[in-house]
Amino acid sequence: MSLLPLPADADPIRVAELGLRDPLANPLFERELAQRYLLFDAWVEGERRVNLHPLLLSPTLHAQAMAAAIAADALIDQVAGLALRDASEAQRYRFSPAVQRLAQAAHRAGDRSRLVRVDLLLSETGWQACEINADCPGGHNEALGLPKLAQAAGFFHGINPTTLVADLVQALLDLAGGRAAPSAEPGAIALIYATAYAEDLQVCALLQRELRRHGARAILAAPTALRRRGERLYIGDEPIAVLYRYFPTEFMEGQRNLDDILLAVKAGTLRCLSSFAAIYAQSKLAFARAFAQKDALPEPLRQALRVLPATYDLSDCSAQDLVNERERWVIKRALGRVGEEVFVGSLLSAPAWEQALQLARDDEEQGEAWVAQAFVPQRPIQSMYGRLFLTLGAYVLNGRFAGYFARLTPQSHTSHSALCLPVFVQAPSFTPAPAVDQNNQ
Repeated sequence: MSLLPLPADADPIRVAELGLRDPLANPLFERELAQRYLLFDAWVEGERRVNLHPLLLSPTLHAQAMAAAIAADALIDQVAGLALRDASEAQRYRFSPAVQRLAQAAHRAGDRSRLVRVDLLLSETGWQACEINADCPGGHNEALGLPKLAQAAGFFHGINPTTLVADLVQALLDLAGGRAAPSAEPGAIALIYATAYAEDLQVCALLQRELRRHGARAILAAPTALRRRGERLYIGDEPIAVLYRYFPTEFMEGQRNLDDILLAVKAGTLRCLSSFAAIYAQSKLAFARAFAQKDALPEPLRQALRVLPATYDLSDCSAQDLVNERERWVIKRALGRVGEEVFVGSLLSAPAWEQALQLARDDEEQGEAWVAQAFVPQRPIQSMYGRLFLTLGAYVLNGRFAGYFARLTPQSHTSHSALCLPVFVQAPSFTPAPAVDQNNQ
């Protein structure tokens, strides 16, 4: 397969077209995607949801994306930490008592590991972090498999910056080997997920396979499988030392084993990734709280506000202003996930926008938090698929960059049907050595 050459004046961001419009039509690549990388949901609404044409970033744009992601993560982690230390601040998030107890138990036990995906939008002035997924972000299979298959398809103009799966596996192994309670016996790593969803299974099954390659005991389980004996959690007869959660904290409310989990976290015999304390950073309300408290922030964190679109608690906003300035705003449910409960004013008619505002207000009355966020006009990217807008998910594991998960859409709203492509950083120009004249040797 051939690849169009990278020109010297290459755009700082572009989709590099491989020789075939649909390289996944090759049955070898399609089989590898499913069997090696366990990506079971490659098709959505009759179209491929993933492909191998690389999104190529310039080194400068890559460095700026990393810096923006790390700054946004540090800022929101600091703001979310206020809710863990101040009960009145915590009440603003409108979490249930069960969620608050889990978060507090993790915070007091020093259980702080977190995997974060910062969603970056490229505006004309640079990267803007519109959301942070801190509780249980996904995309692992795409982030691992798509770059590998793009390289197998002949792509060689870029460097793969994504180390997410290897880094995450090492972090889980480190947690299993560094138990907080010295008296605790070694235990397994439990990977919990919603067992009714294959797309959740694919993340945990991939991690289980990689953990087992390192000799770890790794168990796939439903979140309700955990039971306590003494201060330890067990699945069957297997003691559990580490919990990898691919299951949202707020979804655990009402589980009969919640007190068992809570007591093990409090005792320090269970470490989690991500920590239950990450739920405050998961809430989009943390963005609004960052702007509300900007004058009290340390200077470096106040500077980090520049990479966040202005965000406000919806209950503090004028309903009439939101109606009159529809195209300036996006409203989001604070704990909405995978693009759900996100309404972009510029994509809706005036009546549909007013209906969305009313839905949000009604939901607020039922105890849910919503935010209003300034709309980010995005720089479009030209591709063989047409004009697309990028949401670049930058992974940050315990404060360190770990790679990308790119989704592209024809409009400024990302959901599960977005097109996922591998991400590479442009490599320095390569000049081949001159050919050797064999006759003159």
